[in-house]
Amino acid sequence: MKKTVILLLMLFVTLSCDKKQVYRNFENEINAQRWSESDLKTHTFEISESDKSYNVFIEISHVFGSEMSDFPVSFEVTKPDGSVEKGEVVVDFKNSECLGDVCDVKFLVKEKLKLKKGKYTVKFSPKSKYGFVPNIIGVGLIVLQQVK
Repeated sequence: MKKTVILLLMLFVTLSCDKKQVYRNFENEINAQRWSESDLKTHTFEISESDKSYNVFIEISHVFGSEMSDFPVSFEVTKPDGSVEKGEVVVDFKNSECLGDVCDVKFLVKEKLKLKKGKYTVKFSPKSKYGFVPNIIGVGLIVLQQVK
């Protein structure tokens, strides 16, 4: 319950800055708090207004003092026209907001991204020399439209 209240508060603060939430989904069912490389997170969302600017974030909840303070996340985006974009970003826990032992970080993947109208599918998973990232409680995706 406490975690839900914290996440809702963070969401309210995030969305209060001239941005319109298009999509948000957060999954907190990470097996044994280990986000495995094989645990591919898949999110599908619809863009209803073409050529607007969007920001895309990966949201992660983790245990304070995790052994890994940063790690790469590979992603793949399937666009409405069927084309696929692949990339990798490094998630860094230094900007986490913590309450007790639970910390949350919202990491910007793409900023001011012009998207066309249609359905998008985003898939992402961590990369680690261990095959997993320890102490991960939950992961999600947020897409915000920038409002002028």
